[in-house]
Amino acid sequence: MHLDKVQDKIIEEFEFMVDQVKSQYRYFRHLVNVAALLPTQAAFKRTNEKLIQLTRTKVWLDAEFIDGKVYFTADSDSHIMKSLLQLYLRVFSGRTPHEIVNSNLYFTDEINLDRFLSADRRTELSSVLQRMRSVAAGFKVKSLKAAS
Repeated sequence: MHLDKVQDKIIEEFEFMVDQVKSQYRYFRHLVNVAALLPTQAAFKRTNEKLIQLTRTKVWLDAEFIDGKVYFTADSDSHIMKSLLQLYLRVFSGRTPHEIVNSNLYFTDEINLDRFLSADRRTELSSVLQRMRSVAAGFKVKSLKAAS
């Protein structure tokens, strides 16, 4: 499925929720339920090499490059961040480095994350996105070197 179609699907899932939200509590409760889709800590090894130290949250991000595509796994010590990671993994995992680096990530605006997330959380999310794109760019460079 194309990256934009995955984002559109996420928007569709949140559309009803955003229209019906009367409080941040209901929005975040729905968002936290998304976190249940991430693997448990036992399935994901938290190591210092995978750690992204953010302002309030710790995030562990790992990636594999298989057959020209990047496959991300992640975990966090925050339920909200786990949910946000799950959304990012849905969009980016299984994509080519080119798709990841050059993507227009618009679903976050469409599901009103800016309205509900604090400035710190938005900064954290930006850092995670930057790391994912950086990892993808690294895989792209390695594959180009290997091809030449």
